[in-house]
Amino acid sequence: MISCIISTYNRASEFLPRAIESVMNQTHKEWELIIVDDCSTDDTEEVVKKYFRKIKGKNGRKRTVYIKLDHNSGSDTKPKNMGTRAAVGKYLYYLDDDVQLRRHTFKTMMDNIGDNDVVYGDMWIMPQNQPGVAHDFDRQLLMLKNYIDTSSALVKKQAVFDVGGWDETLPKFVDWNLWVRMAKAGKSFKRVHELTFNYTLHKNSKSMLVETDVYEHPKLGTLFYPTFSPAGCYIKVPYLTDLFDPKVAIFTLHYDRPKYSKDSYTEMAATSGYPFDWYCADNGGKDTTGRLLKSKARLWKRYGKNVGITKSSNDMIQFILNDKEHDIIIKIDNDVEFQTYDWLKDIVDMWKRNNMIYISPYVEGLYHNPGGSVRVGNGMVGDEYVEVTNHVGGIFAAVSAKAYESFRWEDDHLHGNQDLEASHAFRLKGYMPCYYPKHRICHRDSTLGQQEKHKRYFKRRVHEKKV
Repeated sequence: MISCIISTYNRASEFLPRAIESVMNQTHKEWELIIVDDCSTDDTEEVVKKYFRKIKGKNGRKRTVYIKLDHNSGSDTKPKNMGTRAAVGKYLYYLDDDVQLRRHTFKTMMDNIGDNDVVYGDMWIMPQNQPGVAHDFDRQLLMLKNYIDTSSALVKKQAVFDVGGWDETLPKFVDWNLWVRMAKAGKSFKRVHELTFNYTLHKNSKSMLVETDVYEHPKLGTLFYPTFSPAGCYIKVPYLTDLFDPKVAIFTLHYDRPKYSKDSYTEMAATSGYPFDWYCADNGGKDTTGRLLKSKARLWKRYGKNVGITKSSNDMIQFILNDKEHDIIIKIDNDVEFQTYDWLKDIVDMWKRNNMIYISPYVEGLYHNPGGSVRVGNGMVGDEYVEVTNHVGGIFAAVSAKAYESFRWEDDHLHGNQDLEASHAFRLKGYMPCYYPKHRICHRDSTLGQQEKHKRYFKRRVHEKKV
């Protein structure tokens, strides 16, 4: 069922009746109507109750809800959040009080939403009598301009709750802010190439009343300055759900070299700046690694032989997901040397602003690929600079736990191209592989030093890659 939510203020004489009638005329009949009155001083309440009587007269089981605030909130965001809390439908349609739906809009949206979180269409602008064409979904373009109107979109209610609702602190561009936060949370969008509603330009519209500065973009022309930071705003706001600190799971594969394992864990705990749970796989080692580190791990899995990176990594991921507690999963090699402090604290803060990062600190001391894989671009997450790549190396890889819900490694080599396989899969899901130069890590003793110090170990690895 669709919960149609209309937030309104002093529009009883003309606009609100047309908006309500456009809902009543929908060809899709599985809907409820929730009207949230932001303390109107006209006869909004009488008008709403009159239409609710008409709705009940046609269908006595149709759910209608009228909520009136005891003082004006000054924006439509608080009423929208109140309407969202009152909704019982699986889907939400936020209808502005000065627009009218087209008759088949609800049906068109329901036919197209499928597994998507948001489906949206185009508008018809009056009195100019011309289309207002939206844009096919593009996450990067959405960071620069809004092309999804509030009244053009059907949204899954859970998706709105997942980001905490509408931001009640913003004076303007509240729908843009909601779509940006949903996009950064990994929600899926689909555009329907059909007109969904009619919009009448008028002097009392919010877009006319709240002034906004503009700037010239070299390729996109004149754009509005946003009233928030698209790259830096936090995804979750505290209006529909409580805020919480994300939980982190780190998993490490161990294969002999116990001193590396011990030293890496000691540094990891001392420098992270943020709590984590540690999951460990002893991949057939014949040394004392288990005795040294078993007491530190939340889960310790010992294999009787080397089962390879794919098998042991997949097992660790499954153990973590089975616990149903963690928001971020990080794979860290057992020979990592941590060169900076608060690396995990900063990565978690970045994740709270953008769940779609697949990230590693800058990797020092690599002989063939200094700093890690080749960079293809750069960007910002809040105030933090990142270097975009196509491939995050296996030494350190942090990503949202959701990324693993539909991914497992398939490379059947004991030591193969698992890091490349993961990067490719996550990029296809919309994640951004990137390096974070503020924080630095390296392999202990350097890769060349390790090859000299642990000749038997590396000889064995060469054999495993050929098997």
